[in-house]
Amino acid sequence: MISALVIGILVLAAVAYVTRPLGRTRALTEIPAEIEDADVRKNAALAAIVDLEEERQMGKLSDADFERLRAQYEAEALEALKELDSVKRVQVPEEDPLEAEIAAVRKRLQCPNCGALRTSGGSCPQCDVS
Repeated sequence: MISALVIGILVLAAVAYVTRPLGRTRALTEIPAEIEDADVRKNAALAAIVDLEEERQMGKLSDADFERLRAQYEAEALEALKELDSVKRVQVPEEDPLEAEIAAVRKRLQCPNCGALRTSGGSCPQCDVS
């Protein structure tokens, strides 16, 4: 009886240990509502533009109607893209220390004259400046 209880507790602990990362990955991959909404609007506008082009090629849509509707859907897609950019900029974390270190190393390796990357301690391959 006690051995069955111990085995049951060990099985539950193993299941909890194995399934714990699954809950975390789901939380990490959740897309914020603002991004998802703007992405859906962008994709819908781009799909509408493709549909308009097909309808014009088949002769179902006049050139004037095509241009008017295309301009409307392009404006909607651009608005959604701008919203995506602004939302993503807000959600980008402060500069990572590792990224700052990489940027500093790249800056040291850049040629002062042309900006090309040099080898460590070497000369510039484009303007031969050390």
